[in-house]
Amino acid sequence: MSVRSGRLALLLVLAAPASALAQGFSYAPGTGQYRITSSMKGAQEVMGQRQEMESSSNQLVTIAVARASKDTLNLTTTLDSIQIAGPMGMTPPGLDKLPGTKVTAKISPTGQVYSAQGPSADSLPNAEQLIEEMSNVLPKVRATIAAGASWTDTVTRKGSQGGLEIERKIVASYAVAGDTTVGGQKAWKITRKAVTNMTGSGAQNGQPMTLEGTSNGNGTMLVTPAGNFLGYTNEEQVNIKVLIVANGMEVGVTQTAVTKVEKVR
Repeated sequence: MSVRSGRLALLLVLAAPASALAQGFSYAPGTGQYRITSSMKGAQEVMGQRQEMESSSNQLVTIAVARASKDTLNLTTTLDSIQIAGPMGMTPPGLDKLPGTKVTAKISPTGQVYSAQGPSADSLPNAEQLIEEMSNVLPKVRATIAAGASWTDTVTRKGSQGGLEIERKIVASYAVAGDTTVGGQKAWKITRKAVTNMTGSGAQNGQPMTLEGTSNGNGTMLVTPAGNFLGYTNEEQVNIKVLIVANGMEVGVTQTAVTKVEKVR
C-alpha cells in the first residue's frame, strides 16, 4: 500500500511584480519552465513488520499566466517530462502517459484558484488529484512583499486518492526573512511553514478503510524585488495511519520528502 501526503508533488511559484510597497501583489503574465527534483525516504509498518521505502523524481513543468481581466488570470500548467524511480528502482505503471498533460485554471491575481479543468478520469488514473496539484502550483500570496511582512493561508481541500475520499486542512505561514543575493541578483528570502491535517475513508481492493495523518513542511523561496522567482526548497515530515476496518489492522506510514525547484528558463 502506498499512501501519499497531501503535499503537492508539484511545489512551484511563478514570478510576480511587487513594485512599490504600497502597491498590490499580482502574478505577472508570462511563461517559465521549472525543474522539480524530489527524494523521499520512508517506512511502512504492519503488525510489527517494518518495510523501508525510497523514491525520487525529476520533472520539467511549464507554467503560463495570461491576464483575462482585472481580477482574473488564466493559468496553464504543462508537464513537459517526468522520471520517477520508485521502490527498488521500479518505474510506476502508466508514467509514459503523463508527459504533455495540461491543466488550465482561472485564478485570482494572488493565486486563489476559482476553477480548473484537465484530463478526464478515463484518460488518466487519479486525474482529479492531478488537476488539483497542477492548478495549485501558485501559492496564495499577500498583497505586498516587504521586509518583515508575514501572512497565513488556510485552505481545506477534498479529493479522491486511491479509492479514498480525503479531506486536507492546510495552514501555511509565510514570512519575509530578509534579502540575499543569488547569481548577482538581489532577492527576497521568504520562508513557508505548513501544517496539514488529513482524514479520509473509502475502500481499496474492496477493503473498507479509514485514514488520518499529519504533515509538517518547512521551505524557503527566493524572489527578486521585480518579482522573478529564483528557487525553492522544501522538506516535509509525514505521518499517516490507515485502519483496515474489517480486521482492525493498522498500517503506519512515515515519510521524509525533500523538494527543490529551479528555474530553467
